Amino acid sequence: MQKHIVGSAVAAITLAFVGTAVAKPGHFCGTEVHSGEATGKSEDEATNAAKVWWSSRAGAMGEGYQLWDNAKDKSVKCHPGPRDSVKCVAAAKPCLKAGVIPKDAPKQDL
Repeated sequence: MQKHIVGSAVAAITLAFVGTAVAKPGHFCGTEVHSGEATGKSEDEATNAAKVWWSSRAGAMGEGYQLWDNAKDKSVKCHPGPRDSVKCVAAAKPCLKAGVIPKDAPKQDL
C-alpha cells in the first residue's frame, strides 16, 4: 500500500514538472489596431497595402509589435472600390513574438 502512494506521488510530481517545462511563454499583446482603407488594383494588392499600413500603426506601440505574423485576432475586410479597384482594411491585436518582453515593461527588484 505504501509503495502505491509513493509511486502516485512521484508520478504527480513528474507530471507537474514536465507540464511546466514544456509550457509555452505568453505573448504581450496590445489593443486592436486598424489600418486605413488601402486601395489596390486587385484584392491581393489591397490586402498587402492594408497590412503594411496596419504594421506602421502597430509599430507605434514599440519595436516588435509591427509584425503581422505575430498578431492575434487578424482580419482583413475588402470591398469593391471605384474604377475597378479594391479597398481593404486590416485589423488585429499587435503582439510581440512569444517569449519577448516589452522593452518598457516595469522591472521588479528581487
